Amino acid sequence: MIRKFKGWGLLGVMPGALGLAGCTTTDLPSAPVHSVAYYAAQIPPPVVQPVAPAVSPASAAPVVQSVHIVISTTTHFLTVYKGNTVLATYPVAIGFNGAAPKRIRGDDVTPMGRYHIGWVSRGTRYGPFMGLTYPNRENAAWGLREGVINKAQYRAIVDAVDAGQTPPQNTALGGEIGIHGMGPQFADDPQSKVFPGRWTAGCVALSNWDAQQIAAMVQVGTLVEIVGNAPGLRRKLESVSANARYKSVAALNTTATPGAVAKPQDTAMDTLVAALAPTAAH
Repeated sequence: MIRKFKGWGLLGVMPGALGLAGCTTTDLPSAPVHSVAYYAAQIPPPVVQPVAPAVSPASAAPVVQSVHIVISTTTHFLTVYKGNTVLATYPVAIGFNGAAPKRIRGDDVTPMGRYHIGWVSRGTRYGPFMGLTYPNRENAAWGLREGVINKAQYRAIVDAVDAGQTPPQNTALGGEIGIHGMGPQFADDPQSKVFPGRWTAGCVALSNWDAQQIAAMVQVGTLVEIVGNAPGLRRKLESVSANARYKSVAALNTTATPGAVAKPQDTAMDTLVAALAPTAAH
């Protein structure tokens, strides 16, 4: 049984962290000791259901909301606004490789830009999952220019954005980026804290309690802006991203059926953690 804990002191942290890493071998007398960040980096991304339109297909723009969210990938805080008034601020964790204005599936980067809540899935392993309408027009334009997606995929993304719908989630640009909690290994009470830093597969994570509070304030169409400084990605990101792009594009090019849904390929975390293990363990 994994013990739930609130703080991040050494006592009580490692048992839960080891549980997150999926360690099942108990007969090794001298297993290497890593930091909590090393194990937290191995938490898999949440599995969400197929997305629904952000708003009615008949609408030409997202629903206007009085509440909007700004996420700073520099300070690692999520702020909820109503107009110009701050309603609440919560600490967050972001992608293992930081943040950038664009993203390739499997690079573990949190995409910076202007999005909306496209769908809300409740009762997931990570509590409420508030999916974002990533990729947006800018992401699609970059992807087309760099050869990550083709013209048909670009047009499908742009058309969905213009119609106020959640864009395709199955291109090489990636998808299923959202705001969610820490999961069942962690406490659900108000004193619980999010594991700090960079450890997600690109999503924005909060404590379970904080994620529930945000889910009660937002709805489909709520504006979410992810801002910050792009520099500072971890080493080897470029080579890992290039490899992910090559595999994703190759897989998509073999799918000739129009509208076919590719299997999500956000599974590069294991490879990335293995490659960065020496630097992730301090």
